[in-house]
Amino acid sequence: MPRENAADYGSTLELLPEWYVLVAKCGKCRHQGRIERRAIAGIHGWGVDLNSIGRMLKCSRCGNREGNKLLLGKLPRD
Repeated sequence: MPRENAADYGSTLELLPEWYVLVAKCGKCRHQGRIERRAIAGIHGWGVDLNSIGRMLKCSRCGNREGNKLLLGKLPRD
């Protein structure tokens, strides 16, 4: 299950281990969807602060740009 405190896992996208997935959560309709870290890095760079990513997101369902959050999920490791 994704967690809402991104700062627990590293301060930047570059420092976040590869086994974590990024999930966006809409502050209005609560829609959740996975986002690609390379897409974020391509626009804002690998040094982008994880806690600032939520403010940059737009919901793909309702178009909301306010109160959106970045959640992190951990992939299973062997």
